[in-house]
Amino acid sequence: MKKSLFLLFLLSVTGCLRGYSASLPLDTMLVQLDTHLANSKQYIDRKEKQIAEWRRKLGEAVSDEKRYEASIHLFDEYKSYKYDSAYTYANRSLHLAEKLHNRGYVAEANGGIVFCLLSSGLFKEAFDVISRIDITDVSLSSRIAYYSLYSRLYYDIADYNHEAPFQNEYIEKGSLYTDSLLRLLPEKSLKWWYSVGQKQMKERQYDASISSFSTLLQRKDLDPHTEAIVSSSLGWMYYGRNDKELAMTYLIRAAIGDIRSATKETTALRVLAGLLYERGDINRANNYVRLALEDANFYNARHRKIEVGSILPIIEQDRFDIVKKQRNVLIGFASLVSLLFILLLIATLIIYKQVKKLRTARHTIEERNQQLQQTNNQLSEANNIKDEYIGYSFYLNSEYIDKMETLYKMINRKIAARQYDDLRTSFKEADLNKERDNMYASFDETFLKLFPGFIAAYNKLFPAEEHTRSDNEKSLTSEMRIFALIRLGICETERIAKFLNYSIHTINTYKTRVKNKSLVSNEQFEAKIMEIAAVAPQ
Repeated sequence: MKKSLFLLFLLSVTGCLRGYSASLPLDTMLVQLDTHLANSKQYIDRKEKQIAEWRRKLGEAVSDEKRYEASIHLFDEYKSYKYDSAYTYANRSLHLAEKLHNRGYVAEANGGIVFCLLSSGLFKEAFDVISRIDITDVSLSSRIAYYSLYSRLYYDIADYNHEAPFQNEYIEKGSLYTDSLLRLLPEKSLKWWYSVGQKQMKERQYDASISSFSTLLQRKDLDPHTEAIVSSSLGWMYYGRNDKELAMTYLIRAAIGDIRSATKETTALRVLAGLLYERGDINRANNYVRLALEDANFYNARHRKIEVGSILPIIEQDRFDIVKKQRNVLIGFASLVSLLFILLLIATLIIYKQVKKLRTARHTIEERNQQLQQTNNQLSEANNIKDEYIGYSFYLNSEYIDKMETLYKMINRKIAARQYDDLRTSFKEADLNKERDNMYASFDETFLKLFPGFIAAYNKLFPAEEHTRSDNEKSLTSEMRIFALIRLGICETERIAKFLNYSIHTINTYKTRVKNKSLVSNEQFEAKIMEIAAVAPQ
């Protein structure tokens, strides 16, 4: 529910900003784009929900007519979203249309196949299919779609083939089909303005095209997908005029429109990434290129993958006249181009190796930082233990000196009074054991202050019936005390035995017996003890 409310809010804000987004600062618009990119999954989910609904209708269809309707709608949902699925449903629609013997359906389905082919860069195949479409006695909408497809096909192949005179020939043929399209469209309609602006742009009438597209962008009935296409075209024209600020402004708007319409067959984000790279915004440019590549891979358009994967400097040759130059000049020029191409390949390989080394170095630095952080934590814990036990040692030494002073005074008095028998009875083993118990109690109290969760963590290593319960929550058992010393870093059995007044054999016996009762293996037990956390230093 929260996601739905956020999506509605985002859509309303986007709608409010459409009318004046071109006047916003570039950095503000980039933040808006980043917000849409971060929430793009919501638009994808909405697209997938629509697709799932039409798939359900296709599965429930009881007639070929209903199956065709669902299939052609599924093609329409997929056509700018996922090439493979769009092509599948376009072919399924064609099969159903031929089965129904409906000329309009056949033209519409073939048009869908043409759209898929030209979107994936298969121009020859697209021309083969569109040449077979018969628009005799079909509906007005089918004829509009037919001329629109033919127009786009010629314009797209003109963009793909930059060589003269072929590019101009393709543009002229595209404009002829656009003229036929304009005669069918209502004047001043949304599609009419788009077709006019597209024709003017392809014929390099940029001022007129900018005016037409700007008029179109002011319309309230403009859908996000058309808005993205128009904004991308304006961005391209302003880039051609070397007005990079305005170019990026419209490319950002185009990218937002692509996100809102869940369009994967797009170029705006890739071109914007190139401009941001020139501007010096490296991190954002890298992010946009990566997202553009993800979209291209998801849509699976071959030429889009090539475009995204080859953002390299383009070498242009301004002047040459191949007609007037002799054969030797042509051979020399071809050799030069071949040499430049080889150098470009070498440079690309060098750059790739350097980037790979940089990634390896970055990974190594991250590992070293993690190790350093771990070491710092261990040092911090060790310092905390050291400070606590230094204070504890000072206290014990002071107490010991006081007791020794008292003992010396008592011995002096008894010697002076020749009370030798009383002197002998003063040195009792029970007093020494009491002193040792007091020392252990002080050790336990200090240790549990440093490791308040030690007893609970220790018990977790054993089955419930083996949990150790002490009479005093601030004291440790003998077995616990052995592993408390290990947790403090005292691992030598001799030192542990000396501190606890046990033999080395007894210490080893205790350790083996405890480990055998544990839920973990004997080899891992002490490592688990070392993982018990201490209180962080204040």
